[in-house]
Formats: sequence, structure tokens, C-alpha cells
Amino acid sequence: MPRMDPYQRKNLWKALLFLSAIGIGALTLWYTEQFTRKLRMEEERRVELWAEAIESIVHGDPDADLTLATRIIELNTTIPLILTDANGVILNHRNIQGPDTSAVAIEAELRRMMDYAEPIPVHLLPGVDQFIYRNESTNLRRLRFYPRFLLGIIGAYILLAYYGFSRARKAEQDRVWTGMARETAHQLGTPLSALYGWTTLLEEDGAMPAAVAEIKKDLARLQTVADRFSKIGTEAACQKGNLEELLRYTVDYLQRRSPGQIELQLELPEMLPFVPMQPILLGWVVENILRNAMDAMEGVGRVTLTVHLVSDRILMDIADTGRGMNARTRRSVFQPGFTTKTRGWGLGLSLAQRIITAGHKGKLYVYRSAPGEGSTFRIELPL
Repeated sequence: MPRMDPYQRKNLWKALLFLSAIGIGALTLWYTEQFTRKLRMEEERRVELWAEAIESIVHGDPDADLTLATRIIELNTTIPLILTDANGVILNHRNIQGPDTSAVAIEAELRRMMDYAEPIPVHLLPGVDQFIYRNESTNLRRLRFYPRFLLGIIGAYILLAYYGFSRARKAEQDRVWTGMARETAHQLGTPLSALYGWTTLLEEDGAMPAAVAEIKKDLARLQTVADRFSKIGTEAACQKGNLEELLRYTVDYLQRRSPGQIELQLELPEMLPFVPMQPILLGWVVENILRNAMDAMEGVGRVTLTVHLVSDRILMDIADTGRGMNARTRRSVFQPGFTTKTRGWGLGLSLAQRIITAGHKGKLYVYRSAPGEGSTFRIELPL
């Protein structure tokens, strides 16, 4: 049997707990229904005894205990009953619940009783019959309702607890990733300062200018990476910036460093307004998704970044012609630590989603993907 990864085990436990909850609920309802069925049969027998008591009183049977018969009638304080003649005319009623006891309400209750059970005949005289209609008692109705109410309360409590624990766990994960990112930026700061000093010495010693220029470019790139890590988790407000310039720079930078026969395309509208953003972090998000798309194509293919203006939003679709994702991968792709690569921490997309949702009040999600058909990630930013 193949070994399951942590996400498969977590989903398996969720499924087992969910099925166990359904089983407990179903067993509770089944037991309640069995119990209420027996009580319903007992109530039916009590109504039959009431009918027999009426017959004994009417017939004046000398062997009948009229006191007992009267007592049987008086003891019924919970079962709703309606007595009618052979033509369905209401003669008497007992234990009808509700504030409305008008003739119309009693007629409506009689129709419900007709649907509930067959009437019990009362033989008064040869050819003269009356009929008793009944409904379930208040106690029986409460017994039938109570388990459903209790299961609903328990279910709501479990959902609320799960939501609370999930939010707490997510907040804890955010603190861990944020702390890790800032610590990484801090650790990068010292060697970067030293390297800047060494480039100055190289220039003074007459090193090759072209080589020094390339070193400075890479150092600037490392400084940008450090700045990105240091800004994760900050509450800095977004300021309107030139999104077109940021996207062109990112695509050009990655195109020059793209492996194999990978083509990057950028499709922009004619007029792209300035967008509230944190340029360093937003550029990292776009670059991260573009890199993932390039990795998914294994050296050959095309990545297209298309920007749309829709009402008060900017939509950025990053589509690749790579291997695509199955349903399980799509559900897990933004979870911290999840990765399909042999190398990597699985934090890129998780941090990217946090940057878009928390820092830019937008959305980042898988717009479409299928095995063998490539993937499309969508970034939504408010204007």
C-alpha cells in the first residue's frame, strides 16, 4: 500500500470523522423513530380503550365498571381527539392545542387527523356509529423533535469550534511564515552589505567593468529579494502605482532567464490605470506564479499573462501550457508546505495568496486547470 502524504492523511481523518458523525446521527434518529413508533402504538391502544369506555357507558352494560370507564376518558390529557358522527360532523373534541379553537380551526385539525391515522369506530347502537380521530400527543411530538434539535445544536457547535480552531491555526501559521521570512531577510542583510563593499574594492582595483556591472545587478536582485521577505506581514498601506511597468519588467526579467524553449507573452489593455499596490510584494507574487508555470512546462511551452479591466477590478490571468493539476492538487496548492516539486519548501503560493488577500484586499486562486491541459491562475485586484 503506497504511503500517504500529510494532506492525504488529514483528509482521510476528516472523512472518517464526518462519516462517524453521520453514522451517530443516523443511529440516533433510527432509535428515536423506533421508540416513537412503539409509543404511537401505545397511544392508539389508549384511544381504543377510550372508545370501549364510551361504548360501555352508552350501552349501560351491568358488568362494566362505569367508574373505570369514566376514569379512562378523564385521564387522557395529551392525545388530541375529535369525535364525529357517521357523516363526519364534529360532536366533541379534546386536547386540541393552540390558541385558535374556532370551528374552522377544528375542521382543519380534523383533516390533519384523517391524514395521520384511520379512525377508531365507536358502536353505540345497531346501525349508529361514531368515529374517533386522533393525532400524536404533545409528548410524542416533542420526543420526535428533540433528537433533531439536539443534533442540530451539536452540529452547530462542532462547526463553530472547527471554524475557530481553523482560524487560530491559520493565524499561527501566518505568524510562523512571517517570522521565517523576516528572519531570512535579516540573515541576508549582513552578507549583502559585505558584498557591496567588495564590489567597491573591485572597482578601485580596476576589475573588469562589465563583470562588476553584472555583479551589481545580481546584488540588486538579492537586495530586492531581501526587501520582499522583510515586508511580508507588514501593514503598509497600498499606494497607486504603475502596474504595466511592473509587469513588463517582471516578464522581461524572466524571459531573459527562462530555460529551454519557453515563451512569455504579456497581453495588456490599451489604457491600464494606476492600481493600489505594494510594488515589491506584488512583483514577487507575479514572478512566483510565472516561475511555477515555467517549471510546469519542463523547458518547452508558452506562458501568457493577460490583464483585463472588469468594472472596479483588475484581473490578471497567468496561463501555461504545462501538465496541469488534478482536483486534489488544486485544493491543496495554496496550503503551506504543499509542493509537487522535488525541491522547495512549498511556501511560495501560500505566501503569495496571503500577500494578495491581506496586503492588497484581492483574490488569488486557480481559475482553471486539468491534467494535460495546463493551468490558469487568476489575481484579482480592486481599483
